[in-house]
Parts: sequence; C-alpha cells; structure tokens
Amino acid sequence: MFSLLGGESRHLIVLDLEWNQSSYTPNHRMPHEIIEIGACRVDREGRVVSRFSELICPRLYKRLDKHIRQVTGITEAELQKGQPFSDVFGDFIAWCGDDAQLVTWGRDDYPVLKRNAAFFMTPMPFEPPLDAQLIFGFCCLGSAHQQMNLHAALEKMDVHVEVPAHRAVYDAQCTAALMGVLDEALRALDAPRRAQLDAVLEREKRIAGSALFSRPTTYVYQTDALADRKLMALSCPSCGARTPFDTPWFDSGRERYMALSVCPRHGMVFGQMHFKRAASGALIMHQRTYLASDEEVSDVRERYRLYQITPVRKRHHRLNMEDAIKRSEEAGAGQPQSERQPS
Repeated sequence: MFSLLGGESRHLIVLDLEWNQSSYTPNHRMPHEIIEIGACRVDREGRVVSRFSELICPRLYKRLDKHIRQVTGITEAELQKGQPFSDVFGDFIAWCGDDAQLVTWGRDDYPVLKRNAAFFMTPMPFEPPLDAQLIFGFCCLGSAHQQMNLHAALEKMDVHVEVPAHRAVYDAQCTAALMGVLDEALRALDAPRRAQLDAVLEREKRIAGSALFSRPTTYVYQTDALADRKLMALSCPSCGARTPFDTPWFDSGRERYMALSVCPRHGMVFGQMHFKRAASGALIMHQRTYLASDEEVSDVRERYRLYQITPVRKRHHRLNMEDAIKRSEEAGAGQPQSERQPS
C-alpha cells in the first residue's frame, strides 16, 4: 500500500482546474475549455513548497458562463490577458519536472485536461492522478462511494486554510492541506481494507485513462443510431485500433448502454454510452471506453445474458445493437433498390 507523503521519490503535485463551457453552442470535441491551471507542490512532511497559477486565454468559449464568473470571480478581461493553453500547459509540465504524481479532488479534472491537450494537439505526459476525494471517502467516511466536497471535508477534519475559495491554486492548496490527514488515515488501515482500497484505486486509474468522445448524429431515434455500424464501433483506449465485439451494445437500464470488445494487443475493452438530444432534435452520442478487468467482463456478460432471456414485452423498450441492425436490414430489404438508404 502506498503512502501519500513517504516512501516514494515521485514529486507530489496537487492539481486543480477551472473551466468554461457553452450550454448553447458546445463544441463536442471539447465541451469544457480550461481557463485556469492551479497547483501546489507538497513535500514529504505535507508542506506546500511552491505554487503554480496561470490563466488561459480561451479559444472556443470567449464568453464566460454566468455561474463560472460568479463562483471564481474571474473576468473575461483577465482571460484575454492570459496565454494560450499549449503555452500554459507547457509551463506547467516544466514546473512539475520529471516523475510527478498528480493528486486531484475528484475524478473530473484529469479527463478535462486530457481532452484539452488532445484538442490543442499538446503532448500529455501525466498518468491518471490519485483521487483524494475517493481516498477521503474510503478512509474517513467509510466508503469510496461516499463523496464530500472539499470545503466540507476541511471542516469535518478541523483543518483551516486561510485562502479565498474557488480559484484553482487556492483549491489545490486546500486539497494539499488534507494530505497529512489522508496519509495518517491510510497508514491506519488494516491489511484487508488496504487491499480493498488498492482494488478501488486500480479501477479508478483505468477509468481515468478512458478514451472519451462525443459525436453529433443525424438520427432522431436511438434505434437508428444503434443500427449504424460505423457509429457504434468500439476502439481500444490504449492503441486506438477498431476492435471486434464480444458483447454488443445493449441498454443496461435507463438508456445507459454497455458493450465489450477485444483488442488483440491490450485485452478486453469496456464501453459505456448514452445519448442526449440537441436543440435540433437530433441525438448526440457520448461514449467512454477503458480496459476491463476480469470482474467487469464477467459482470457485463452476465447482464447481457439476463437481457437476452428477458421476453421482449418485459424489456420496457430497452434496446440492443443486434436487434436494431436486424430491424434496419429487414426494413431495407422491403424497399425497392432505388429507395434503400446506405448503411
């Protein structure tokens, strides 16, 4: 079991981001644009020894969301004086140095950072971070599923930090202030609980390394989207290769789809997908893929087996890809050749 503060040579970097978005005209390749990177370097005694804080001049969403402006106090005029993302991220990478271990409060920051880096074609040198919120829930609240916001956690542990709230570097500093508490709680875990936490952190690392993408479609109905083989394709999150299905997409409940595929190089791939509706009425597909554990493979296969033996009339309109393709092919076969739509 690792210790947050001792026993390792990696630099501990506590990271926090602020980002902006548009509810009206989102870019689906990058729905959240980072406007500030803040971080603290923490030594092995839990002390903050240096800080990083830079604003980023936005390229996509130049108008600040009202909520973001109110919470952070950042103004559009300040952002216009910031540097491009690639420059700021390059500064951050250089400041971190080699062999940095990132720590975040929650699982949201790293996927947003990955998407921004990919959008701006900037190398991403960091592995998935340690989620301090998850560790806090497991060690101090009794379960990794118990989540508490950062400032409530500080209050619960009677840790006081005199900084303004909701700017990236200040939130990083608040998270850093809990490192000593978390390290002590980790050291107090017995062997079975340490093993449980290790398993949870291993899964979270795989999820954090997910390949995420959103794609607008021309479809109004999910049945039609599921029948589009190209749209439904699963790629390996490690190498990007298109992979054959082991278990096709199926509605696991509440229109949340899951599937399994096989990458010859990296093993089993777990896919999650859901749809949202754009203002035009067309569907937007949101998909996540990550490498699956043996337990996850068994779980998805069993869910699909149960789905298959459930009578259609009792599925409550739950859909699967195979049925959608079959229905589409049957409909196409009943049309004259000149009226058939390409698949």
